[in-house]
Amino acid sequence: MRRSALAVLFLCGLAAAADFQSQWPKGVERPWAGPEYWANPLQDWRVKDGRLECIAAGGDRNVYLLTRELSSARGDLGMSVKLGRLESDTGLLKEGFVGFRVGVRGAFRDYRDSAVRGYGLNAGLAWDGRLFIGRHGDSKVTIQPPLENIELRLSAEPAGDAYRVVLQAFDAAGSKVAEERRDVPAAWLVGGLALVCSSGPVEDSPPPAAQIDDPGFAAKRGTQRGGTLRFWFRDWNVSGSKVTAHDDRAFGPILFALHTLSRKVLKLTAQMAPVRGEVRLEVASVSGWRRVGAASIDPLARTATFRVPNWDDTRDTPYRVLYTMADSTGRPRDYTYQGAIRRDPVDKPEIVVAAFTGNNDLGFPHADVVRHVSHFKPDFLAFTGDQIYERVGEYGIQRTPVETAVLDYLRKWYIFGWEYRDLIRDIPAVCLPDDHDVYHGNLWGAGGRHAEGEGQKGQDEGGYTMPAAFVNAVQRTQSSHLPDPYDPTPVEQGITVYYCPLLYGGVSFAVIEDRKWKSAPKQFLPKADIINGWAQNPAYDAARDGDAPGAELLGPRQIEFLERWAADWSGGAWMKAVISQTLFANVATLPKGARSDAGTAKLPVAQPGEYIEGDEKVADHDSNGWPQGGRNRALRAMRKGLAAHISGDQHLGST
Repeated sequence: MRRSALAVLFLCGLAAAADFQSQWPKGVERPWAGPEYWANPLQDWRVKDGRLECIAAGGDRNVYLLTRELSSARGDLGMSVKLGRLESDTGLLKEGFVGFRVGVRGAFRDYRDSAVRGYGLNAGLAWDGRLFIGRHGDSKVTIQPPLENIELRLSAEPAGDAYRVVLQAFDAAGSKVAEERRDVPAAWLVGGLALVCSSGPVEDSPPPAAQIDDPGFAAKRGTQRGGTLRFWFRDWNVSGSKVTAHDDRAFGPILFALHTLSRKVLKLTAQMAPVRGEVRLEVASVSGWRRVGAASIDPLARTATFRVPNWDDTRDTPYRVLYTMADSTGRPRDYTYQGAIRRDPVDKPEIVVAAFTGNNDLGFPHADVVRHVSHFKPDFLAFTGDQIYERVGEYGIQRTPVETAVLDYLRKWYIFGWEYRDLIRDIPAVCLPDDHDVYHGNLWGAGGRHAEGEGQKGQDEGGYTMPAAFVNAVQRTQSSHLPDPYDPTPVEQGITVYYCPLLYGGVSFAVIEDRKWKSAPKQFLPKADIINGWAQNPAYDAARDGDAPGAELLGPRQIEFLERWAADWSGGAWMKAVISQTLFANVATLPKGARSDAGTAKLPVAQPGEYIEGDEKVADHDSNGWPQGGRNRALRAMRKGLAAHISGDQHLGST
């Protein structure tokens, strides 16, 4: 007899000195610096005609070099770059600087953390024409405008226990026009390298080491939009015995991939950088690599999705995703991303599912989470929502135009994939967009309609505040690798659906969307005075007054799907489980009299064994305790299949 069990888990090589030279391709225009770089933020930079351009002014716009790093070994460093103002900019410059950042590091000593929110020693050309190394204002020599076709050269070499840093500026004719020197601690020249174009106050750098090492310092300051500095860069050169090469850290153009395997059908979505063209999928065979599919890159979501029927699910099969892109010399080069599609574990007595929810980035890159989850050797991954939050990676949020908003989202989504790609490379995964993924605080989808109003007002009215094109792009990135939807008919505005059955390891999963049809409580409970899901009227009793005729949770289409799925035990299914964004109950408590969860961040954290006194049960209508009638219809359908329920969002461990 099989054990009917479903276990759910909640939750450098040797460096050698290596020169580097940037070679941004001519004749190419794209919003992506290339696989050797990480741009902050993505949408504010572009490659155009052999240059890297900062096209949107703001605080701390920077491009981090992923494949080179300064070691702690004693040695020397040389860097140079050519730069100038964008041709369209002719007004007076205000506060800011352009130039280098060296010794970049974040709180977690991981190059990804350093790339996203690292700090280091700034050295460059300020808006007033003065060179500086860490401290603006030391130099009395100024370069006269216009600041065009300037070459900056930085060198560093040991000077006793410290390092002597020299920064020089040359004009287009190659004549030196300014120089600045400073001795700095050796510790300042350990870490990453970046180019910077920053509008705003030029603060002293780097911050104290103790401050950088504090994870609480990770929320980066000074990333506001606006200003006057928009510069181009080309011919960035890095050399010296302190420079170590890490070519394996290149990220892109194939960033990561998600896949599922169900009833001998493989679905795989490759997440691409902002590039165009065709992507190929190949699998290993006895005669070498064999092509099984080709797909065009979606122009908005930047995804390539493959569907391969008649998959041999009895064995592990290596795969690789290929994309051909011209390198800096103009010659085509094949880039690959490799993994393995595991066999369907139908003979295992226990299937281990690792479930994730609410993936903020304050612990980015969450290497400890990946390590601990890997210990349990999960067979299946369930990302139940909020894979990103609006604040992820700093630099605010952009909602318009749609193309820019999607790039803003993609940068945050790329951070998610950067964290978990070592898991999702080989392990099948479900990924469900939730409210923050589509730039909502709370989402009552109301059948896909457009929400009237912005922000919280729009959310409370029900529907989607972001355009349908944005919502669909988010769904393509996160869920296009799921099995074919049960009924693919879009909802209002042409917003697509993805609810579906999935059979893996003998476990029959129902993947449902518990936001898309959900009714807005403010519309159905006017006497409760709902704001952001919380009743402001103290006379309102959710248990007594909270059910509203006509209010929907899953909608008739998904109830029909659950009824049929619950009765279908074909294909060797021995257990059933539902995967959705949030639980079908509300278990939250708050201090007596609280009318929202706005103050939870300031509440004391209970110590092990401690019980918080004075709290009372509360009704958060963002949970799927609302609406009760729709919730009960869903539970009755699920119960027919004796299904477990895997969900997240409410940030409370609930069984």
